[in-house]
Amino acid sequence: MPELMDNDLMDAPAAARYMGLKVATIRKLCYERALPVVRPTGKRAIRFRRSDLEDLLRVRSQPARG
Repeated sequence: MPELMDNDLMDAPAAARYMGLKVATIRKLCYERALPVVRPTGKRAIRFRRSDLEDLLRVRSQPARG
């Protein structure tokens, strides 16, 4: 599988696998506008940029308290 570039687009199942989440969680984050989407056809299809997924992980990650 080729390496993904920062702005390569992924569909919801690929984004869910990349982040270790369920597809339903990805869709919920879109609905809450916590995750930006790209509409390549201008219609219903949505895609996600890898850089946006990584940004969300950074924002939502918290260091473990010891």
